[in-house]
Amino acid sequence: MKIDINAALTIVLGLVALIGSIYRLAKVEADIHRRISHVEASTLVIVDVMKDILMEKINITNTELKIHVTKYEADKEYVYLYRLNNNEKTIEHKFNRLANWITQIAGFLHRKEGFQIRDDKF
Repeated sequence: MKIDINAALTIVLGLVALIGSIYRLAKVEADIHRRISHVEASTLVIVDVMKDILMEKINITNTELKIHVTKYEADKEYVYLYRLNNNEKTIEHKFNRLANWITQIAGFLHRKEGFQIRDDKF
């Protein structure tokens, strides 16, 4: 049995090439998995940082909103209780003065001309 050196060399080199390509493929696959793991870790870190930043902004916005709501309630109380109450008192004062003037005019006209107002109040 004679071994053909060309065939043996072809088989050995084919096996070496096959083992080399499997090794290279495994190395590329390991590199891909390493990069994916690195991207996952980086993404998780970025998501944590962004979550913290977002929570901080939400808290700041919430605080500012509470401040504005409190200010709005105080302004509303000022408008409704003080300004409208002041307007109501002013209107009441003007009405009382006008009613007093009408009474005085009616009294004057009754004395001078005999004018009689037919309203029960006067």
